[in-house]
Amino acid sequence: MNTLIIILEKYSIGEGVIVSLFSMLIVFLLLLLLSIIITLLKFIPFQDRDKNAKKPVAAGAQNHAVAISSTEDEEERLVAMLTASCLAKNEIDGDVKVVSVERTK
Repeated sequence: MNTLIIILEKYSIGEGVIVSLFSMLIVFLLLLLLSIIITLLKFIPFQDRDKNAKKPVAAGAQNHAVAISSTEDEEERLVAMLTASCLAKNEIDGDVKVVSVERTK
């Protein structure tokens, strides 16, 4: 207990406040520096190898088309065309045109 009183007598409350404010200033300056570095990372050009390389589009399987004329099958064909165009749009830059839809087994 005597050691604590001797330590407290060496330093005043004013010195403790100054040390606390200086420490908080250092912390906020470091946070500001990190924020600036993170913001500047947006401007560094990164090369995307996946986007630059052209991916070949896989040709559809050579299956025989089955001609069915019901409205339910027409809806299935429309869904298949929309799904195929959405999937192809992710792989190809540009417009996509579905030429034909064939039923597979």
